[in-house]
Formats: sequence, C-alpha cells, structure tokens
Amino acid sequence: MNTSNLINSYLLEEHHQSESVAALMRELLENRAREKDSSIQGTLLRKLVLQYSDAEKKLIELNQLKNKLLGMAAHDLRNPLSSIRGFSEILLMELETLTDEQKEFLTLINTISDQMLRLVNDLLDVSVIESGKLDLQLKMDSLRKLLEERIRIGEIVAAKKSIRISRRLSDVPEIAFDANRIVQVIDNLIGNAIKFSPPGSEIYVGMGMEGKEIRVSVEDHGPGLSEEDKGKLFGEFQRLSAQPTGGEKSTGLGLSIAKKIVEAHAGRIWVETEKGKGAMFCFTLPTRGGDK
Repeated sequence: MNTSNLINSYLLEEHHQSESVAALMRELLENRAREKDSSIQGTLLRKLVLQYSDAEKKLIELNQLKNKLLGMAAHDLRNPLSSIRGFSEILLMELETLTDEQKEFLTLINTISDQMLRLVNDLLDVSVIESGKLDLQLKMDSLRKLLEERIRIGEIVAAKKSIRISRRLSDVPEIAFDANRIVQVIDNLIGNAIKFSPPGSEIYVGMGMEGKEIRVSVEDHGPGLSEEDKGKLFGEFQRLSAQPTGGEKSTGLGLSIAKKIVEAHAGRIWVETEKGKGAMFCFTLPTRGGDK
C-alpha cells in the first residue's frame, strides 16, 4: 500500500470514529434528557398524588361535617313539624265548627307539614347512611306477612286514584331482616307505582324465590323511564322527566335510600322498564340471613 493509500485509509477510519463519537454523544445526551424528564415527571406525579390525597381528606372531613349539620338540623326540625301536623289533624276533626276558608287553610297546613316531615325524615336517613351509622336490627321474620301489610295500607292510597293492587305472592321461608328499614323500601316502591300510574290502572306486587334469594317486584303501567332517567334513578335529589299523575310530591331521595338499605342487607335493587310501557322495580334479599 503506497503512502497515499495509507493516508486515505487513516483519514477514512478517523471519519468513522468521529461519526461514532458524535452518535454516542447524541445517545448520551438523549438518555440524560429522558432521565431528566422522568425525574421531573416523577416529582410532578408525587406532588399531584399528595395534593389529591390532601384534597380527598378535606372532602371527607367536609362531608362528615355536612352529615353532622344535616342530621342536627333535620332532628331539630322534626319535632316542631310533627307538632304542627298533629295539631292541624286535631283541628280538622272539628270540621263542623270551622268555616270553609278555615278548613282550606288547615288542610293546606296539614298537607305541607306532612310533606316537610317526610323530607326531614329522608334527610335524617341520608345523614345516618352516609355517616356509616346504619345499624340494621336483623330479626327472623316473615317478609311475606310484612309485604301483605304494606299492600293493604297502599290500597287505601291507591283507591283515591281508582288504582287496583293485585298480588302475586308465593310462599317463601322466613329470613333475617330489619323490618323497619325494609318497610321503607316496600312503601317507596308501592308509593312510586301509585304516583306514576294513571287513574283506573292496576299495579302488580309479586314475591317469590330466585335462586337463594327472595325477590320482590312492583310493576306499574305508568309512563316508564327513558335511558337518561334510568342512569340517574337511584341517585340523590334526582328529578326525572316522568311526572306523577296526581300532582304528588317527591323528595328525590326515596330510591337512593332504598338502594342503600337493600345493599346493607346484601341484596340487590334494579328496574326493568321501557319508555311508555311502565316500569317494574325489583329487589332481592338473601335467605342466608343477610351475611355477605
């Protein structure tokens, strides 16, 4: 190899070495940049996690304070409202001594105080449930007997709208449940069916076994529910597009409370409905005594 070739070879090799060094430097710089980015992202993520944790803790504290204040306010309101309703009922019993205007005013006072009392009781229930203090008083009892009692009471209200309640009740075993709480669930479902059913229609209340659970259903021929309404059905203070057929009032809390009560019993609650074709609300309770 002549001198010229040696020089060219050396220069060519040096050129390749220079490219390798440049490529290596680029790689090192890119790795360093990625490490720096990763470090910055990690720091930001830790800050976000801490901020989220602090915010969540603050929200929990505020929610507990809200429940406490809500419970205190509702409790303080319940007694005077009960008195107003009671006194108005006593006065309404003396109808023969009252003028038509007095009767009208007393009836209005009684109706409004009753509505307010129901709202206060619902607010107390929400306060108790959200605070985690819903202590169920489980006792072996007949769910069918309880259901039949609530149907008879519901028939009195339904008769005012010429609505008939039909029973489809099968024999089921006794189970452990909190009767006072399950009464709230049953009354809410039957009450809603009456509210949203047209006068002269029929409501079907059913009960039977479904696997190892007892299933209770309340079916009406009301307006049914849209997909949008179904999505917010069991939420708190929800207003749906469907309206009561007799101008009845609702707090928007009943189904939310019913859901929490049923789930506290390790049961399920849901609705089967189609817009314009009525709705069937169902809930189940386990026969194993409420164990999860």
